[in-house]
Amino acid sequence: MKSILSPKRLAALSVLTALSLISFLIENLIPSPFFLGARLGIANVFVTLVVVWYSLPEALIVLVAKLLLSAAFVGVGQLLYAAPAGLVSLVVTFVLVKTLSKSLSIVAVNALSAVAHNLTQLLVFALVTNSNAWYLAPYLTIVGLTAGVLTGSAVYFTVKILPSKLLGREKE
Repeated sequence: MKSILSPKRLAALSVLTALSLISFLIENLIPSPFFLGARLGIANVFVTLVVVWYSLPEALIVLVAKLLLSAAFVGVGQLLYAAPAGLVSLVVTFVLVKTLSKSLSIVAVNALSAVAHNLTQLLVFALVTNSNAWYLAPYLTIVGLTAGVLTGSAVYFTVKILPSKLLGREKE
């Protein structure tokens, strides 16, 4: 019986999950220079790489593993905001990569995905607190665009530099 994931691909996804978790934990240790604790979202680089290199199901596995493992380190309370925002961001990334990759760069995709992430977190906050916090949307959009361009650039250069066979992406 043939495995769905080759050992090399499973190892690559495990490494990308670990890198996502480690970058999240390191970024979480650094005080946010922005209002509302906005962060760069370096962990998203690794989830986006899985979307670009592999598939949506594999990216979902990496995202969920990173969310659950990060909750073990920083508490489950963060899942209330991180899980819906991460899922929306993943779907936006996947749809844009698969449908508009000829006309949109991965940097633009990441920027739009980061905005979707921030606005989803704002929506969850508004629903949980029963408040009208939408006045923060322009600020979170600018922060998301900025962070998305930076992390998207990291994805772009990583895809250009790393050879396909390194991470089990060659034809199996």
